[in-house]
Amino acid sequence: MPSIRSSRGRALPALAAIVAASLLGPPAAPAHAAPKPPALTLPAIETFSLANGLSVAVLPQPTSPTVSVQVWYHVGSKDEPRSRRGSAHMFEHMMFKGSRNVRAEAHARQLNRVGGYVNAQTEEDATHYINVVPAAYLDFTIRLEAERMRGLLFRPEMIDVEREVVKEEIRQADNAPIARGFERFLEIAYQRHPYAWTPGGAIADLDATTPADLQAFYDTYYQPGNALLVVVGAVTADEVKASAETWFGPIAAAPPPPRPADAAPEPAQTEARHEVVEPSQIGLVLSGFKLPPARHPDTYALQVASIILGGGESARLQQRAQRIDPKTKEPLALQAGVEARVLEHPGIMIALGVFLDPTAAPAIEAAITDEIGKLGAKGPTASELRKAKNQIQSFFVFGLEDAAGLAAQIGRSWILTGDPRQWVADLAEFEKLTGKDVQRVVRAYLRPEQATTVVIPPAPPPTAPTPGAPATTTPGGTP
Repeated sequence: MPSIRSSRGRALPALAAIVAASLLGPPAAPAHAAPKPPALTLPAIETFSLANGLSVAVLPQPTSPTVSVQVWYHVGSKDEPRSRRGSAHMFEHMMFKGSRNVRAEAHARQLNRVGGYVNAQTEEDATHYINVVPAAYLDFTIRLEAERMRGLLFRPEMIDVEREVVKEEIRQADNAPIARGFERFLEIAYQRHPYAWTPGGAIADLDATTPADLQAFYDTYYQPGNALLVVVGAVTADEVKASAETWFGPIAAAPPPPRPADAAPEPAQTEARHEVVEPSQIGLVLSGFKLPPARHPDTYALQVASIILGGGESARLQQRAQRIDPKTKEPLALQAGVEARVLEHPGIMIALGVFLDPTAAPAIEAAITDEIGKLGAKGPTASELRKAKNQIQSFFVFGLEDAAGLAAQIGRSWILTGDPRQWVADLAEFEKLTGKDVQRVVRAYLRPEQATTVVIPPAPPPTAPTPGAPATTTPGGTP
């Protein structure tokens, strides 16, 4: 089942937002639970496949001023060889750098000229390419996407340039101790599965990656049978089908690609894992628990549990974080929250506490364990359950407002479940949940012995100069 969260990018935006909130001042007073919203008219998605295996999903939106054309390839960082981390990320850049009939950067430049925009994103399970254009340019945009599916040019000089661009992105991320701490958290949590690394890649692996390596990756995964074309906007299914047949139809079918992650299943975790890593500008406790794969029915209740525990200012962990300690007269933590990362293979739920006091980490860890234990012991209140469902419904409604957002929902649903329409049915599945369902999954999946905890302590303040010590100067400078 698709995650209720929006697109994540390469790092930890949902949890990064929690960190940011902790630096912006005190939170607002918790809002009361909203009443149950009225029934929604859900979109009707039309699907079909071409003879070469390309899947197509169309969602007509006659009132939309634009059309979103996206191509989702079922290949992400988990499909990379362990010695070539970053290969999937390379294509996010290379696919704009020229093909047999389109010059480098011309794909983006031509769509920008007609008032459109382009983007791309690499995740653990997928890489997808985004175009938003006026409806009149539907056929032209599909032609451009078909062109680069099999026509990409592997020029060594282009690859060298884009490799350096990707490496610089990695360096920028590595300058943030929080990002390094999160990467270490994944390495500890996943001992076999390739979810142990992020989609960004590794500099040493990129240096070792050759044009031949990239060509082989492209020929394996950038094929029609491994892709979904999604079109949302002021179009008809007949228009999309005619264009897809014209431009994608002539591409030859290819064998099903290998899935290296299938050969590296993550074993069940039976002992708690704990590590303290290098300090950051702010202290963090990351405590994670494995989730079942996206298709597993328990993911619905686990996502609701994540909201009850950490989805907003009135959630249990945030309320616990703001509780004043009678000894220190300070709150336990600056901020707290939870993110459920629902993935194609076993994902992870991460609880986060943000703090400044170097001695606070053990108390925050204990509070996370305690709040999870309470939810497992008694389940949620009726008000908490309703509020969590309301949040899910609100997320769903907001996602209906934008063609690109709708297309992303459809594409991610296909990646995670194999069905581009499943996300529409998910709303009813969430609504069916009872408090006992939530209580059961908390007891089953969020057990102390299944926890992986990484502590990023806050860096100590700079040492004040010793009174009476002489001031230092630079040559030719002033004290």
